[in-house]
Amino acid sequence: MKCVPRIIGVIGLSLGMLIITAGCSDHTTSDTSKNTSSTSIIPTSPTSTNMSSVNSASSTSANGLSLSLSLDSKTYLPGREVSIVIDIKNTLLTENDVPVSDNWSYSNLGLGPCDNGPGGFGYPYGIAIFQGNYTPLNLSTATPLSLYDYSVIVPCPGPMPSTAYDFKPLSDIAIVLSSASSFPNSTFAINIEFTEAGYWTGVSPGVTKHDFAPGVYTIVAGDEWGSLVVLHFTVSQDTAGGNSARSLSVNGLRLSLSLDSTIYQPGQQVTIVIDETNMLSKTNNVSTADKWPLTGLSVSPCGTLNYPFGVAIFQGYYASGDISSATPLKLYDPLAVYSCPMVLSEIDTYAFQPLSDIAAVFQISDTNPVSTENMNAEVQTTGYWIGSTAVTLTNFDPGVYTVVGGDEWGSLLVVHFTVSQ
Repeated sequence: MKCVPRIIGVIGLSLGMLIITAGCSDHTTSDTSKNTSSTSIIPTSPTSTNMSSVNSASSTSANGLSLSLSLDSKTYLPGREVSIVIDIKNTLLTENDVPVSDNWSYSNLGLGPCDNGPGGFGYPYGIAIFQGNYTPLNLSTATPLSLYDYSVIVPCPGPMPSTAYDFKPLSDIAIVLSSASSFPNSTFAINIEFTEAGYWTGVSPGVTKHDFAPGVYTIVAGDEWGSLVVLHFTVSQDTAGGNSARSLSVNGLRLSLSLDSTIYQPGQQVTIVIDETNMLSKTNNVSTADKWPLTGLSVSPCGTLNYPFGVAIFQGYYASGDISSATPLKLYDPLAVYSCPMVLSEIDTYAFQPLSDIAAVFQISDTNPVSTENMNAEVQTTGYWIGSTAVTLTNFDPGVYTVVGGDEWGSLLVVHFTVSQ
C-alpha cells in the first residue's frame, strides 16, 4: 500500500497532528529485522477531499452519514497503480454528532498491518480487494488479497480512544472526540486517499509482491456504522491501452479484433469488429488453409459466411493458452430458422488488394472471382442464449468476459470486457 501526500485527510483517529503511516509503506524487503514504519507531521488545518471520479459509489446510513468510495478509473494496465479515495460525509444541514458504533457489515476490512479487524487502529472505515467479481450477497465466500507485506514486523500503537465524530453540516470535516486526555480532540476531514499496485502472497521468508494480473477485481469499503459499498475494476491485457488486439501472420495478413469499450452496463450492446488486412504493398494471393485455432468461431448465425475469420465470447477470464478448455456462449438463437445470404463452398483463394482489407474471393479451379468483399465484419450483441428445448436470451451478467477472434491461417486474438454491477 502506498500513501500519497493527500494523506492529510486520513485522520478520524484522534491522533492530533501525528499520523503513523506504517500501514501505507510499500515494503520491498522481507527482512523482519528491519523496522520500515515511518512517522510524519501534518498541518492542523482540515482538508476536504474532492470526490469527482469516473468510478464511484456511495451509501447513506440512517445516522445521516454518507460513505463514498471512488477509483480514478474502471480499467488499468498491468503494473499501474489504482488510486482509491474513501470519504465519510454528513448529509444533514445541521451539525451531526455521531457516536462510534463498531457495527461493521463485513469483518475483513482494514487499511494496513496495524488493523486487527475493521477499526482496529481507530479508522472509522476500511477496505478490502478481491480477485474476481463479487457482490454484497456472495462476499462472505471470497478471500481478500493481502495489500501489505505481512512478513515485515511493524510496531503498532493501540486502538485510538475515539468516542464520537461531530460533523459539520454537509461536510466530511468533523471534530473527533477522545476519551483520553493524552489524545486531545482534533478536527479533520474524515477521508483518505492512497494507491495500490498489487498484493502479497507466500509464506515468510518467501513473501512476494504481485502486480494486479489481467482480470476483474472487486473493491469493498465499509464504515463502522454498517454502510458497505462495492466497486469493480478491470486490469486489461491490452498493452496499447485500448480494447483491441492484432496479429501479423507469415502470409502478410494482419488480423485485428476490437471492441467499442472495456466496460459495459447490463443490457448494453457490445460491438465487436474483426478485420483482415493485407500489409503488403502488392496484391497478395493467399490460399485457404483451414488451420482454425478454435472451433465454433462465427460472425453470424450462418457461421463465418465468406470470411476467413470468426469470433466467439466466453464467460470468464481466459488467455490464448487456456481458451480451448472453455465453452463459447451462444450468441444466436439455436432454435430459430435464419435466412442466410449466399455462402460459397470450396473457397480456394483470397486475392487481397495492396495495403487493403478488400479481397477477391476465388473458388477452386475458377479464374474469375466469385465476389469481391471487404474482409471486415461487425458483430453486435447484448447477451447470449441459454436452454435446450426452450431457449431464453439473457443479458451479460456482471463479470468479466473473453472475446476471441481467429482466422483460418491460425491467428488467434484475445481481448476482454467487463459488465459492471
